[in-house]
Amino acid sequence: MTSYFARYLRGEREAVWAELRALGPIPDDLAEDVTAVADETMLRVGQNVARIAAALPDLGWTSSDRLLDAHQPPTDGDHALVDTLTGTLGPLPYALDACLRHVGHVWFAGDCEALLLTYHLEPIPHGDPPGPQYPDPLCLANAYTLHEDRADNPGPGFRFALSPDELSKANLAGGTHDIALPAPIADPPLHGVAGNPTTTLVEYLRHSLTWGGFPGYSHAPELAPALLITLRTDPDF
Repeated sequence: MTSYFARYLRGEREAVWAELRALGPIPDDLAEDVTAVADETMLRVGQNVARIAAALPDLGWTSSDRLLDAHQPPTDGDHALVDTLTGTLGPLPYALDACLRHVGHVWFAGDCEALLLTYHLEPIPHGDPPGPQYPDPLCLANAYTLHEDRADNPGPGFRFALSPDELSKANLAGGTHDIALPAPIADPPLHGVAGNPTTTLVEYLRHSLTWGGFPGYSHAPELAPALLITLRTDPDF
C-alpha cells in the first residue's frame, strides 16, 4: 500500500487530507506517516505565510498591535514546548502539532489602506461576517499561547483559541476561532469561522492563503482590492 506521504508528494494533497480526516483517531501504525504529511503541509504553509508577511509592509500595512510582527517563526523553544504540552494535555491533532512546530505566530490583523483593511481606521464595518467588510486577516497563535491558555483553563472540555474571529480582527466585540483539545485526529475542526462551520484547520489555511491571507474577500471577489492579487497564491499544500 502506498503511503499517504508518498501520495501527498505526488500531488494528491486534498485527497490525502480528506482520507486522513475520515479516519477519525489515527491508529498507532499510521502515526509516522500522518506526521510526515502534517509536517510537510505546515512547512509549505510557513513558506507561504513568510512570503505574505514580508510583502505586507511595502503595501503600507501596520500591525494592530505594535508588539506583534506579521510573522514570528517558531524556535527550538516552541518545539520543546509542544513536546511538553503533548505530555501534559494529551494528543494534539496532527495538523495543529505541525502548525505550532513549523508555522509559528502569525498576525496579519492591522490597518492597510491598499488592502481596505481596517482596525484603528475608518470605516467601521457594519453587519455581520462573512463578507468583504470583514477581510479576516490570517492570525495564528503559537505554542506559548497554547501553554498559557491551558494554564488558565485546566479543566476538561478545553478549547484552544487559535485566533480571534472575524469581528475581533476588525476591533469589534467578537469571539475566537478555536480547536477542541485533546484530539488524536489528523485535521481538527476549526470552530467559529463565519459562514463555514464545518471547516478544518488545513482547509481554512488553504482557503486563507488562496486569498493572500484575507479570505473574507472570497465572499465578494468583485470588491476585493486590486493589490490583493500580489499576495494571492495557488496553495501547494
